Amino acid sequence: MLVELNQSLKQNSCKVEHVIVVDGNSADLLPEELVGQATVLATERQIGQSAARNLGLVVSHGDWITSADDDDWLYPHSLDKRLSAIQRHSNALWSAGYCTDDFKSDPQILPAGACSPGDVWRAWPSPGDSIPLGPTTLLVEAGLLKRVGGWMGLSQGEDIGMMIAVTSMAPGVLIDEFVYHIRLHGGQMTKASWFDDLELLSRRSAWDRGEQILSHALSSNARLAILELR
Repeated sequence: MLVELNQSLKQNSCKVEHVIVVDGNSADLLPEELVGQATVLATERQIGQSAARNLGLVVSHGDWITSADDDDWLYPHSLDKRLSAIQRHSNALWSAGYCTDDFKSDPQILPAGACSPGDVWRAWPSPGDSIPLGPTTLLVEAGLLKRVGGWMGLSQGEDIGMMIAVTSMAPGVLIDEFVYHIRLHGGQMTKASWFDDLELLSRRSAWDRGEQILSHALSSNARLAILELR
């Protein structure tokens, strides 16, 4: 599956830097054809998805960052399309699209088009509701991703926390294209018997993060208005 993911990354015209983070296993298990084409971080200590992605962010050199799980793949020109959308919108610091899995497509809760800071969070009424945007579809300006602290330090839902922070702090654009595919199988974390134990609480952490970011932005603007009137 990792080889197939890598093949899908090659279906882009833009230059792609490939960083592979091996969490809780040996790098010796990586296919040889990938090792020479990627920056590889490996630890046999299991550190979790949030830490793995944040460490990958540290060693990356690209101006724009996206992430993918080894068991998924990207649609042809997925990165090209998202990067082109950013280039067409002068203020955009992120872009995203829609995703599919083996049985269905995104519900497309959030319509395509330019997005102001907070639009994604406002389309998510409560932690228990459907997430308005697939976090793995995001392509984010590297500096912005680092400013928000990368992926949220959670045992699960860390990508939702990242998405909410990024989209609440900066304008972006959502394109009307499928850009990411999730392959379903029994070994996924979402299939584990314990997955639901912390899922709602993890979502609440991400939802609260967006509320705090937007509340702070509103209060800052209000204070600025008062100072200007004086």
